[in-house]
Amino acid sequence: MRSKLWLCVMLLAIPRIGAAQGASQTADDAAIRKTIEDHYFKAHATGSGESLRGVFVDEGRMFWSAEGQLRSRSSTEYINGFPGKPAADEAQRRRRVLMVDVTGDVAVARAELDYPDVRLVDYFALVRAGGQWKIVSKLFQRFPRSSP
Repeated sequence: MRSKLWLCVMLLAIPRIGAAQGASQTADDAAIRKTIEDHYFKAHATGSGESLRGVFVDEGRMFWSAEGQLRSRSSTEYINGFPGKPAADEAQRRRRVLMVDVTGDVAVARAELDYPDVRLVDYFALVRAGGQWKIVSKLFQRFPRSSP
């Protein structure tokens, strides 16, 4: 009888445990999306990398392939490379977070930047530190659009 009671209590608790984890996952997902949208997308929209300072860690790196070769740049070089003004075609540019996957204090996210002349897919590695999500690494792939 006692084992049946224990089993019933455990079975009733499982959805609550899952719901608590789901609520935390949802809050983390939202916080990561907000970090990317409020900082990364803002930098691209304004042409200023200032919103990325403190979000990209100083030791972070971005990686991509160009002409079959692995390329990389530091977060600082990336941030300093913004032109300081919005692109001429900013009104036609679209950005969205496609996916977030969180495990405890680490996460990955995928974003798409859909521009008139190129589509970019970015992959971010993030770590929660001091209660804030920080981008520690970025990978990206360019898909140039053909000229009309």
